[in-house]
Amino acid sequence: MRLTDSRKAYLQIKEKVVKVELPPGSVIDESSLMKELGLGRTPIREAIKLLQAENLVVITPRRGMYVADIAITDLVQIHEVRIEVEANCARLAAKRITPVQIEEVCQIVSSEQDMERHDMDSLITLDRQFHSLIARTTNNKFLFKDWENYYNLSLRIWYLILNYLEPKDVGVEDHIGIMAAIKEGDVEKVDHLMRQHIIHFYDTVKRTL
Repeated sequence: MRLTDSRKAYLQIKEKVVKVELPPGSVIDESSLMKELGLGRTPIREAIKLLQAENLVVITPRRGMYVADIAITDLVQIHEVRIEVEANCARLAAKRITPVQIEEVCQIVSSEQDMERHDMDSLITLDRQFHSLIARTTNNKFLFKDWENYYNLSLRIWYLILNYLEPKDVGVEDHIGIMAAIKEGDVEKVDHLMRQHIIHFYDTVKRTL
């Protein structure tokens, strides 16, 4: 399917915000984005409105458009919601995952284990794929949207502290256990393991910030 200009703008600007290439609190310059992305003003504005709805961008009458700040209070509130969303995704995945999707999860975890442990950016990319696949196996578009929103808010915090992270902080060992519980269809176990995994993320960030 061919992407519209608005969709292209949304995906590219979102990636810049999530990876803090556009830092928290920075002003969003429409003209610079138009030039960099090779897109018109209308798709840029439409994309920014979508990002505002996802709490990644703030638009105010006097300040204009800027990237949403990150505060320690945000971390607490994101954690409180994300732990429930991710646990729900994991429980449903244990019930609904297909053999093909199980193989996909196994491939992601295998790639994580084979990855050079100093390559933090690639490990985080695989973490994103891991959680995304689990959310997609639920076959619930509303739950997936919630997952995507809160995962991206968390991911932005990851990138903010990337230079202070170690490979163990990504939790590859956690993924192995979660994968095994999903394959077994053990709903209670995967709920517990996913909650511990998200708590691990929260504790790591809280210790670093």
